[in-house]
This record gives sequence, structure tokens and C-alpha cells, in this order.
Amino acid sequence: MKFKWSQLVITLLIIIAVLISGGLGFFTYMVFSMEELPDSQQAQTSRFYYHDGELMTTQFVENRTKVPLEEISEQVVWATVAVEDSDFYSHSGFDFTGIARAAYQNLRERRITQGGSTITQQLAKNLYLNHDRTWDRKLEEAAIAINLERKFSKDEIMEKYLNTIYYGHSTYGIEAASQLYFDKPADELNTAEAAMLAGIPRGPGYYSPFINEESAYNRQRIILKLMEEEGFISPSELEQALNEELELNEEFALPRESNYVVEQIMNQELDEITEDDPETIQKGGFDFHTTIDPHMQEVAERILDEELPETSKDEEGTKQPQGALVALEPDTGKIRALVGGRDYQETMLNRVNISRSPGSAFKPLVYAAALEQDYTIADTFLCEPISLQEEGMDEPYEPTDFDGGFHDENLTLRRALAESCNITAVKLNQKIGRDAAAEMADRLGVESSIGNHLSTPLGSSEVNLLELTAAYAPFANGGYRIEPVILNQATDHNNEELINNSAEKEKVIDEGIAYLMTDMMKDALEPGGTAERVSQILERPGAGKTGTSQGFRDAYMVGYTPDLVVGIYIGNDQEEPLQGTGGSLAAPIWAKFVEEASHAIPPKDFTRPDNVVTETICQETGLIQSEYCTADSEKELFIEGTAPAEDCSYQDCPYIEEPNWWEWDFWF
Repeated sequence: MKFKWSQLVITLLIIIAVLISGGLGFFTYMVFSMEELPDSQQAQTSRFYYHDGELMTTQFVENRTKVPLEEISEQVVWATVAVEDSDFYSHSGFDFTGIARAAYQNLRERRITQGGSTITQQLAKNLYLNHDRTWDRKLEEAAIAINLERKFSKDEIMEKYLNTIYYGHSTYGIEAASQLYFDKPADELNTAEAAMLAGIPRGPGYYSPFINEESAYNRQRIILKLMEEEGFISPSELEQALNEELELNEEFALPRESNYVVEQIMNQELDEITEDDPETIQKGGFDFHTTIDPHMQEVAERILDEELPETSKDEEGTKQPQGALVALEPDTGKIRALVGGRDYQETMLNRVNISRSPGSAFKPLVYAAALEQDYTIADTFLCEPISLQEEGMDEPYEPTDFDGGFHDENLTLRRALAESCNITAVKLNQKIGRDAAAEMADRLGVESSIGNHLSTPLGSSEVNLLELTAAYAPFANGGYRIEPVILNQATDHNNEELINNSAEKEKVIDEGIAYLMTDMMKDALEPGGTAERVSQILERPGAGKTGTSQGFRDAYMVGYTPDLVVGIYIGNDQEEPLQGTGGSLAAPIWAKFVEEASHAIPPKDFTRPDNVVTETICQETGLIQSEYCTADSEKELFIEGTAPAEDCSYQDCPYIEEPNWWEWDFWF
């Protein structure tokens, strides 16, 4: 049978027609069977701000900030349309001419090399699809594009597109791009800047002005000419834009490193937000307004790094010892500075939150409990060897002072605290009841468990730096417990408020007791006190207490001014002994930070309450000094009604000189 070419051609045409009809039918089915668009969950950048509104750092998977179209410069829209899709406002989702051109090239290459995609198709791809170059993906892209056009206006599509497109350097959306490249919001972009940004998405690694300035400017010029050809700008505007010298953001890298503040916020405030997804913050577009003061934070980071001694490095090469600093306002609990180590990127251990023995920095809590039981600053205890039996222990408890010895004399509570006498603290704890210190710690805000052991007044129970520092706040603010706050406010990407923290205060000790504690701890900062080095640095009234744990493993200084409570911790991560004490290591750092961080705050003294009175006492006995007493005397403070009722006498004071009766003149 003779083969007829005409029959073959007809057959092929029929097959092609059937395939085209079937394809169109399938495509039509895809379009109209898609009742709802697929879900699109786009990550947005979360930002952390200092208390004054200055940006601290960002957290993101994709650096993106969504804005409405009215907050985007019109020049950005025209530049984007000119270079990406000049028929955007006339087509219904895809451009047949562009598709035909791309199809011809793809058939020649026998693979997809050109997209011919409209802005709507690109949006469909960015929102819902991967970037595979396959035929079925292109069909799905077109179907979604048509549905986008059916559901949204052109302005809505343009807004979504400009908020999703990638502009390089982990930055998505025109607002984030405008901030990155020009350090300004998108609604302030001019024609030249808009054209520069519009050219980047085609090849972010090639057209970024930070990477390839020449290519970026060449593409900008092409786009500006396209804008003029499309009638978006006039010839004179073209000339002006071509001649404009752009001012690129010199510090273009967004701060995105995590730090101790971010970690503290994550751990302290955001459990309910993060739930089970650790990337919630990096994807959610939250704004976190912290309590951190930028000046104080900078000073804290710098001084801690500069002043910490470097005596060794651990197995990972981390400098040792490490340290931590926290500073908060005594009246509000707002944390103004927080540093958990020398370098967060080197070691992410936040030492603000680790629990260690505070040593003698715990003693003020014991003294405060004693003052509540009507002990006075003038009460004396003999610093001498003692032996006490701890229940359940075979060996007796025999404490000594720091140097292993004893004062071997009577010490007033004032002097004992300033010089950190261990014997006085242990004896006092026994007198007031061994649960009193733990109860006081709980009232002042210490959440860690405090034991009732013989060694408790010497700081044997472990606490963390933040709670110990906050526990000193009532001494500074007149007796009010505060809750440490590091986050003022948090809002989501819709600007819905999620967190709004306000200062919470609760009266927990008498204001007179708070003042007496402050006055005693002032002496610790003066010559003869354990923190005497502070007096060489600090030029404003302050009070505080040092602490050194057993074996010299940890060193502390916690103290305050009327405006700031500051805690310093120093220790080796492997708990090896330090080459110093709280007085020699932590106290100078405390003083340097307080002095520099408070430079803008006028110095002032603590306010003395009305229920505190002054009496002259005998230092030997703690009683009102008799006129015949030759012992050293001093003016001492008392809560009204608690001053000694008796004068010292020869029966209890060896410094009494009996009067010479024969020298008296008698008048009869």
C-alpha cells in the first residue's frame, strides 16, 4: 500500500490538536478546581530594641519587614514594572507573548532555560512553589497566577510581590532592602535608588552594589532608560537620576548576632510565644522593646572584657576566668545592662543564670533578718573560736574568719559586716533562728532553695547572680521587693501587643531597716572594709558587699547607688580556684562600671527615713556611752525605740574610769 504523506500530516495535526485541547482542558480544570489558594507562611524578621528605640539586633531566617503599598515609593513600583513586567496592568496573570518567546527558546534547548514569567507568576512561585524548572511546575504557577488575579487587585498583587522578592544578603521585601542598602524606609526612595533596587532580584549575587558595584550601576542605568521609555519618568528626570551619586549604607550588614540579652529574653519572657518551635522568634516578625540602656550595655561589655584577668584557657580555648554583670533600677526592676560572659559567640553560657555559692555576699540577708528581730547595728558579738554540731555530721562545724584567724574582740554588727566577720554571722544566725535567713531571702526575691545549715549565713546555698542582685534592691528602694524585667513590650507582625510589663513592687521590709542595711554596707566600701578599693574609684554614695566562696572558686560584688543595683560574678567555668577574692577582683570592676555607667546621673545620697534616730554609743559594749567611758565612741543609727536604754558601766565596760570623789566640790 502506497504511503500517503497527507494522511500522516493530518494524523499528526489531529494528535497535536487533541494534546493541546487536553492540555488546555487540564489547565482549565486546575484553574477552576483551585477553590482556595494554598497557605503561604512567610518568615519575617524579629527586631530587638534598646529602651530608647535604637535597634539592638535582629533575629531572622529571612530578613523581611512587610509594609503596605502606600508605604512604598511609587518609583519602586514603576521601576519594577519597567524591568520585570511592562504589561503588568493589562494582562490577566501571564503574558502570552512572553510565554511564546520562552517556549521557543526552551524547545531549542530541550529544557527550560527562560521563564517569561509575569510579576503575578513570580509572586505565585515565591509564595507557594519551589524554584524547579519543570513543565508541571510552570503549569501550576500559571494556574495560581490566574487565581491570584481573580482574587486580588493589581495593587494588592504588587504589594505582595514587593514584600516577597529577594534582594540579596538574606534580605526579602522592599522595606528590608531599602533599610539594608540605603538605611531609609521604602517610602523615601527616590528614582535612582528605586532603579538600583529593582535591578537586584534578577541576580542578587551579581547586581548587589555591595558585591559588584559596576554591574549594579550598569543595570540601574538600563532600568532608568526603560522607565523613561514606558513613560514613567520624563527625559529630564532620567538625566537627573543618571547623574545622581547614590549614598549607600556603609554599615550595610544588619546586626543579627544573638547575644546574652536575647538569650535572657528567650528564657525569661518568651516561653508562651516560642512554644515548641525554637525558630518562632526568627520567623515571626516580632518587635521586642527591651529595658536595656545602650550606653550601660556597652560599658558593661567593655569593662567586663577589659578588667577580667586572663590567667588561663580551658580545653576549648576559652579565656578563664569568666564573669557576668547585671544592672537594674531598684525602683522598677528594669534591667539596664546584662552580660553573661566575655564573648557570647565564643561561649554561649550565660553566667547570669548559673547557680554558685555567693559567699559573704549573702550575709546582708542574715543581718536584715536580725534587725527585724530588734537586734541593732550597735549590738556586739565576740569574734572567737567556736565549735558547733551540725545534725547528721560527724565532725563539728568550726568556722574561722577569711584569713583562718579571729578578731578576738567584740565587734558591733556594723563593723562585723564591713569587715565580713564569719563568726559574728554564724552566731547571729543561731540567735535569730536558722530559718530566718531563708525566709528573708524568699521575701526579697531569691527563688533558689536556701538551706538552714550552720554555714548558710556564709553563703553555702547556691543562688544565681540575677536573683541575688534583685534581692539587694529593697535595701536601695526603701524596702520594696521588685521583679527583674528585661522586656517592656512585645508585639507581633500585625502590631498586636503580646507582652506589656509594668513595674511590680511589694513592701517586704521596713524602710528604716533598709536604710540601716544601706548605712552598714556603705562602710564595706570604705578603707578597712572588704570592698575598700571601691573608695578609690567611686565618686558617689554607694553601698554593697563582697563575697568569696569556699576554696576561692567564685568571687562576687553586689552593691548599689540610689539609682542602680549592680551585681558582678567572677569564676572559672571548671570551678578551679581564682587568684583573688571578691574584694580584689569583683569590687574594682563593680566600681568602674557604676562610675562610668552613671556619668549622666547626678550623684545623690540615700534618703534617711523619719523612723531612724542617732545615738552615741560605746564601741566596746554597744550601749549608750557613759560620760565616764574612755572607749572609742561613734554616732550610731537606730530604728526609733530600739536604741539601748542603758549607759555602759564599769560592770560591763573595761574603759570606765570611776570618778575621783575627792576632787568634787560639794556645796552645802
